[in-house]
Amino acid sequence: MSFVRAAVFGRLREAMQAEMRAVAGGLRRAVTATGREVQSELRAQAHSAGFKDGGRSIANAWRLNLYPAGGVAPTTFKPAALVWSRMPTVVTAFDRGAQIIARGRKYLAFPTGYNSIGGRRAGRRGGRRITPAQMMQAGRRGEAFVLPSKSRPGTALWCLRVAAATGTSRRTRNRLRLFVGSGTEVLTGHRKGQAQRRQDVLAQGFVPMFLLLKRVTLRKRLDVAGVRSRVPGWFARNVIAELRGVKS
Repeated sequence: MSFVRAAVFGRLREAMQAEMRAVAGGLRRAVTATGREVQSELRAQAHSAGFKDGGRSIANAWRLNLYPAGGVAPTTFKPAALVWSRMPTVVTAFDRGAQIIARGRKYLAFPTGYNSIGGRRAGRRGGRRITPAQMMQAGRRGEAFVLPSKSRPGTALWCLRVAAATGTSRRTRNRLRLFVGSGTEVLTGHRKGQAQRRQDVLAQGFVPMFLLLKRVTLRKRLDVAGVRSRVPGWFARNVIAELRGVKS
């Protein structure tokens, strides 16, 4: 009769634990790398979508959380990455394409080029923008009014009456300055033709501060589902790369 004998040399438990930690670490690094790829792809997508600010605000709103937190459970075999946005409503609207409709008799208000950050409060430097609440107050004072469009139903301009003044310093004493509302200066730039533009606006008597629309259709600019569909492939690639490193 023959017997087969097997013997284990060394510390098996410590060796197995070390192997488990190595594999768990590889899985976590793979999840982390995949999460960062997803975040980077979504940010790049926002930057290339044609938004006015280059997509900076929507891109920067994408965040990455890793679970469990570092050091909490280093040997977990179920790490997870969550890529989420601080602007979910905006992302959803531009991911699906949406129509936004003002309720009741209200309008959606969009600031015009006159109502830009370049406007200045009288006596102060630095940008200011007229808000809808301030427009409502100006309306009660008789300084603001709504000018409906004759050619485009559901569209109007929310305007402020303009007042004129001249510069107070030697350098600006011959310069025409325009103010609206409670002393906010408009058309403050120094580009070519600005002086004539101020004269034209003064003759007109008002400045359109907001474009009012009953409804706005947002075209699809983002493709979150397209990024999601590529995640399994990215994850598999990263896992294989990490586990190969563990075995070597």
